Amino acid sequence: MNILSLGEKIKKLRKEQNMTLKELAGDRITAAQISHIERDKSHTSHELLEYLANKLGVSVDYLLETKEMQSKKITDNLILKSEIYIKCDELEKAQQQINEIIDICKNYKLTENYGKCNNLLAEICSKKGDYSSAVYYYEKALYYFIKDDDKEDIYVCYLNIANIYAIDKFYKGAITHYMFAKEVLEESNIEDIDVYKELYSKISECFMKLNQPAKALEFMEKIDKMDHKDSVKEEVGVLVMKAKSLLSVGKYDESKECFNRALEIIEKEENKNRLAKVYLTIGDIYSQMGDLDKHLEYSEKVYDITKRDENQYMMESLFNMIEIYVKKGEYDIAQKYCKLALVSSIKNKDKYYEYKSLKFYSDMYKNQDEIEMSIDYLNKCIDIAKNLDDKKELASLYIELGKLYSNISKDKELECYQKGVLMYKDLDII
Repeated sequence: MNILSLGEKIKKLRKEQNMTLKELAGDRITAAQISHIERDKSHTSHELLEYLANKLGVSVDYLLETKEMQSKKITDNLILKSEIYIKCDELEKAQQQINEIIDICKNYKLTENYGKCNNLLAEICSKKGDYSSAVYYYEKALYYFIKDDDKEDIYVCYLNIANIYAIDKFYKGAITHYMFAKEVLEESNIEDIDVYKELYSKISECFMKLNQPAKALEFMEKIDKMDHKDSVKEEVGVLVMKAKSLLSVGKYDESKECFNRALEIIEKEENKNRLAKVYLTIGDIYSQMGDLDKHLEYSEKVYDITKRDENQYMMESLFNMIEIYVKKGEYDIAQKYCKLALVSSIKNKDKYYEYKSLKFYSDMYKNQDEIEMSIDYLNKCIDIAKNLDDKKELASLYIELGKLYSNISKDKELECYQKGVLMYKDLDII
């Protein structure tokens, strides 16, 4: 990884070939002149360079390559090597390599590659879940990309920052950066429809999270106008999101129409997971409309097509069915499905779903005034919740347990309340 001057290259090549100064000089020049050239003490003519290149078996271009040109080539290759490390999840190796590249970039003022290094450091931080550091490096990379007017990388940086803000539920910040990305796309005259569709979809989702359905619909309409017939998955995604947006503004009939169109497409494709996702969303619509029977119908459809897979869609359908039967007061049926959910979660070692199943049991027994059974299941929930890293939920469980003990044991009631309140204080909730 040596970056050499012209003289250093000539000396290195001569020594590698066990050639003396006199042998390299030949009849063309003197050994002393070669020595001066190797020490970068004298300049050479193009003719002499051709002579030396021929004797050393290299090109004139190689000899003329400046340190800046060499450093650019070397860092280009090392950046590719770092990208491979990142894709292979060898993040420490990647980070070590990038730090070496950054030193070269600083020495030779390679602003473009310095920006790329910061971009890669941001990617590493994102993979590690260190989002605040990721944003710092993306913003640092942006400075250099903007300096070099590198539109493609500017767009990607804005997009990545926005994605991180969306993960952190900072939707206003996400929208701002998605809009910056949109401006870059428009300035670059990029006509890739898929890029715009992805971007508009993300913007729409953020507006939905901010409870601004009208703005969300505005961007969904933009997608709808694009040609998306070539991708079934994409078309279904657009229809489902549009249906959700329409639902949130009370346009139930139009929402149902979009969902029905999505269903027709999916059923032709026979994609179980996509179909399950749409069925669940339709069920949620009926739930919001207060139609429990229709909600139950679609939840049962999801369960029927996913029960062999025992995936998240099956679990969501089971929990929907349990909740519906609890609302109907049909606890025997609710417990039957609760048992299925619990068995599946234990079998698949999914502690979150196990916790959720046990919580349903506790709630059902509480509704039926079987307080001791409810307490027993709630204690099981607490044991699991301690390892789920959700202190807020754990605090709520202690408060709930305290309420259950209110008519049984004042000491236990006080003990549970104290645990819950202390945890709320630690979380700055109270």
